[in-house]
Parts: sequence; C-alpha cells; structure tokens
Amino acid sequence: MPLSKSSRTPAANRSRLPSTKAFYIKLGSNGKWESECLSKGLMRIGWTSTRLADIRAQDWSALKIQLSKQQANRGSRTRDLNALRQIVASTEEDVWIAFHGSRLWWCRLAAGLVEQDAISKFRRTQTGWSDKDIDGRVLLAAEIPGVLSQLQGFRSTCCSVRSIDSLRRLLNGEPSAAYQSITQSRDALVREVQLALTELHWKDFETLVDLLFRQAGWRRLSLLGEAMKYADLELQEPVTGERYQVQIESAADLADFAQYRDQFLGRGFRKLFFVVHTPSTRLAQEGGTDAVELVLPERLARMIVDAGLVEWMLAKIR
Repeated sequence: MPLSKSSRTPAANRSRLPSTKAFYIKLGSNGKWESECLSKGLMRIGWTSTRLADIRAQDWSALKIQLSKQQANRGSRTRDLNALRQIVASTEEDVWIAFHGSRLWWCRLAAGLVEQDAISKFRRTQTGWSDKDIDGRVLLAAEIPGVLSQLQGFRSTCCSVRSIDSLRRLLNGEPSAAYQSITQSRDALVREVQLALTELHWKDFETLVDLLFRQAGWRRLSLLGEAMKYADLELQEPVTGERYQVQIESAADLADFAQYRDQFLGRGFRKLFFVVHTPSTRLAQEGGTDAVELVLPERLARMIVDAGLVEWMLAKIR
C-alpha cells in the first residue's frame, strides 16, 4: 500500500516540538495494521471484545471486568487496562511513535473519542503520520538513538517513551551535545589530515590510495606501480564484478586531468578515478564527469579518517 501521503512532514508539525509526553504503539499483532494506519492517518488499537461505550465513558471498573473474562493472567489484564488508559487519555500535545519499513513514524492524535469500525477500535491523528523530522530528514531506524530504536522489541501494545529528550531532539533535528562535540573534533582531524597529505612521499601516497580502495572492499587486479599506460591501479568491485581504474597524482593541473579524461574510453572499465592531493586552483574547481571522477584533498582526507588510516599516515610523516 503506498505511503506517499503520510510520508510527507505535515505542515502543522513543522514548528519546534516542546518537551511533552510520548508513547510507542505497536500497530496490530505482527504489524498487521501498520500500512493502513500510516496511509490513512489512523491509530488502530485492539480491545475488540470490550464495549466501545464503556471505553468512551472511561468506565474502568466495567472494562476491568470485561478484560478479566478474556484474560486469565492478572498481570496481562493490568497492562492492557493501563495501556488503554494511556490511549484514551492522550491529548493533542502527546507524540506517538511506531516503526514500519525500517523507519520511525510519529504523529499527534486528534481531539475526539475512540471510534470503531468493522476492523478495530481506533483514534484519528491530527495530520497523519510522518517518517521525517521537522526539517524533512528521513528517520531511519538504523540511524536513531538506541534508546528509541530498542522500543521495536516491546511486546505489549504501547508504552511510555522514557527518553523524551532524545525523541524531542530527534524530531526537531537537534543533535546532542556529544554528537556536536565529536563531529567538530572529526572535522578538525579531517582538516589536519588534508594539510598533511603534502608531506607524504609520492610512493607512500600511491600506497595510501591503494589501501583506501582495498579497505573499502575493492579487489586490486593490477600490481601497484605496474606499467600501465593510463592508470596506476586496476580494481574490481567484488559484488558486481565491475572494474575500475585509478590514476594517482601528487600534484596536477586542469590540463593533466583533461588529458586523462579525454583518453579514458572505458575499455571494459566502468570509471576512472583521478586522485590528487595537490590540485591547481583551476583543477580544484573542476567537477569531473560520470566516467572520470575527480577525488580532491578534502574528500581524500575524509576517506582516510573514515577508513581508520590516520595511524598509518602518521607513521609516514613522523
């Protein structure tokens, strides 16, 4: 079922979200109601055998008796009754989250009572479900704080979100202090690595580029330094089997790049990477092409940091 309508960040939800109550809900056993809820802006719940009138009247004594006839386990009855209380009492300020398609989805409930149709009881949302923060970034489950992603393993219908500050920051697109500090330190390291590239001997620079591509899982087909007319390295991507060439230059200008770009005809290779640590000003402004990709110092330095090759580099420039 398409989710195009609900995948947009609702306009009414784009203002900064205040600290408030938040809840996680499982949209049906084994997620059976997820697609429909997300596409139609509903929050379906269970309790199919309890009387709707008693739920609307919040007659908890009557509902407790009904649940006792359906469930023998006292603990399960108590958890179900407490969950139903949370759903019924939830206001327009509360945030509800769910998981579907490896993404976190969130909404706020509309004012009104619990309703019922042929499928189940449900409450309506204010503006639908969204899988984006207020700035439009997709909330991938693999990229959110663990204190939130672990809620996917919750077995019952719903529960309170304890890490409300983490959720608020996530939905507001506000990185934590630790994230900001580490990011700043990493960016400073990248800048220092970029500056240090020029201190490498040309042979060490060739070896470094070779290590970068092989650390990324690519298979080297040619020996480093082997005599080849148009490239220093020939590589193969092991999953697809596609082959690539790499030209490594300590320093180069736009004319050097243009020469390799114009003479690269593929010849069984998908792309040529032109890697240089000291480009001329004109070359630094060049964008490369689909067939010949230019790898400049800033990107190269970030690759070194990401590949964990800083220590190797330090040993070469000590």
